[in-house]
Amino acid sequence: MTEDTKPRSFNPPGVPLPPPTYNHVCVTPLVPGSVDLITLAGLTGFHSSVSSNPTTIEGQAPIAYSKIKTCLASAGATPRDIVQVRHYIVNETGSPEVDKLDVVERGWGEAWMKFMDEEADGHRPPDTVIGVASLAVKGLLYECEVWAIVRK
Repeated sequence: MTEDTKPRSFNPPGVPLPPPTYNHVCVTPLVPGSVDLITLAGLTGFHSSVSSNPTTIEGQAPIAYSKIKTCLASAGATPRDIVQVRHYIVNETGSPEVDKLDVVERGWGEAWMKFMDEEADGHRPPDTVIGVASLAVKGLLYECEVWAIVRK
């Protein structure tokens, strides 16, 4: 294989660095020089540069979406190019009012639709919503992972 047919992973500027075990973005040529698959690691609603982060899903989701937009742009894509989405929502948030709701009713959906309306002309790619016991660090309540395809 030549170098231009192999996946290329990297961390874009403007998004906090992940642990050293992975990169945020991977660009895989599907048709070298013509079509790329862009996969993003799950992005969260925490800012590593601040001492206090949002403590609700509604507060964390828009931050994750901003990171998604930045990561996609670094690979030559936009939210309109997204073809698959996975939303990970922590089952037990510590809020009885929130925890009694199904994970699809916890406020992230409205923020996702607003993001996609503003950034992707209302595009609604297929998605999967997964309730999980926990995410990578304590306090994270929401994580979003996307795939996109771009024609060059």
